[in-house]
Amino acid sequence: MRSIKELFKWFIYISAGILVVSAVSFEAYGLEALPKDTLWQILISGAVTALATWILCPEDEDRGKVTAIRMVLHYLALCVIMTILGKRFGWVPPGIAGVIVMAIDVALVYAICFGAYYLFDRKQAEDINKKLKEKYDEKE
Repeated sequence: MRSIKELFKWFIYISAGILVVSAVSFEAYGLEALPKDTLWQILISGAVTALATWILCPEDEDRGKVTAIRMVLHYLALCVIMTILGKRFGWVPPGIAGVIVMAIDVALVYAICFGAYYLFDRKQAEDINKKLKEKYDEKE
């Protein structure tokens, strides 16, 4: 069962990932100033995609093909969501090139988020295992 805490964690990871990719994009395109609405658009995008991630992302119990299928469906759903939001926010230029750029941006945010998730959750799991081992080694 997924928790609200997990939803909030994904919101933070995704919003930060979108912010990083946006900052790099702004720098690459030589834009001098960040439009005022962009920060709100990033938060809205983070919230919508965090909800999709919370719903569609594979459960820890999923294995093999199920995980692979759910990851692909999740990525495709994020691409559709972000293309729609990107068009609404003026981030995606018309045409297939804009959709391709958005798919690449989604892949970059995906890599950032799952990298952070892996690093932080792995550390947390190691800490829990260490404490459990200490607790049960003392009893023996």
